[in-house]
Amino acid sequence: MTPSAADLAFTFLGTGAPPVSLRRAGPAHLVEAGGTSVLIDCGSGVSQRLIAAGHAGARIDALIVTHEHSDHLVDFYQLVVSSWHQGRDRPWRVLAPAPALANMRGQYEAFARERALRVAFEKRPDATGLEVIFEELHEGPVAGLDALQVKAFLVDHRPVEPAFGLELSANGSRIVFSGDTRLTPSLERAAQGCDLLVCEIFIDSQMPVVAGVRSAQTVASVQSYHMTPAVVAGLALRSGAGALALTHLVPPGADTAALAGEIRAGGYAGPLIIGEDLMRLELPGRLLRWNGATIGF
Repeated sequence: MTPSAADLAFTFLGTGAPPVSLRRAGPAHLVEAGGTSVLIDCGSGVSQRLIAAGHAGARIDALIVTHEHSDHLVDFYQLVVSSWHQGRDRPWRVLAPAPALANMRGQYEAFARERALRVAFEKRPDATGLEVIFEELHEGPVAGLDALQVKAFLVDHRPVEPAFGLELSANGSRIVFSGDTRLTPSLERAAQGCDLLVCEIFIDSQMPVVAGVRSAQTVASVQSYHMTPAVVAGLALRSGAGALALTHLVPPGADTAALAGEIRAGGYAGPLIIGEDLMRLELPGRLLRWNGATIGF
């Protein structure tokens, strides 16, 4: 589905986390404006989710990876190869912090022999779509995206650093995407007055200790570099965001009705969207499209 020239569209391709989920693919989101398409992160299943969303890797103008964690970049090479099979005829532009770039370069180089065999034997019309231009992501505007304005800002996901959130703007509408982070002043500043705040969420009430899976220390450690429902609700309330959307659900199988109740209990009473894979949000029309339904928010 292609947005009109007046739309800033945000599609949840993967709303999950490292645990495997049939409902939620790995972290990945698509942003579109004025004919420009940017993919944010490339978690497990991203190539399939792009097709299911009516898009394709062949049409992506840039890939931005927010940080080095595996669930955000594990399907990078699959994305490159599947896009070439779809007829991609230009190099990939990939922006990421240096540690994530090193990981993706490693993926790319690991398949160098396999890639050469494909190119030589399959005789496809053009191999340009297999080329990758790697760029280090820094704070500030990302150039060259035409109608879509993207600005990166540092967040705090230590010990994984650097990590970035993103401001996404077009035609007078602005979306703030938290990336993976604990609450930070940079995110507080970016979120002020945005039309849509898209936040990661660690649902602490639904993450009990499980023998042999996660200890009390595991739960505390993971919680320490994410945001709980109470924290996210407070952020949305203080920012005056036009709407709040939740993604990167930890755990992926969370009870979403209970999660909504926690957000409301935290004091946020505005429009609330708990993301599902393939859900699409459009601004300024404030439309949610998912599974055949169109809902105003």
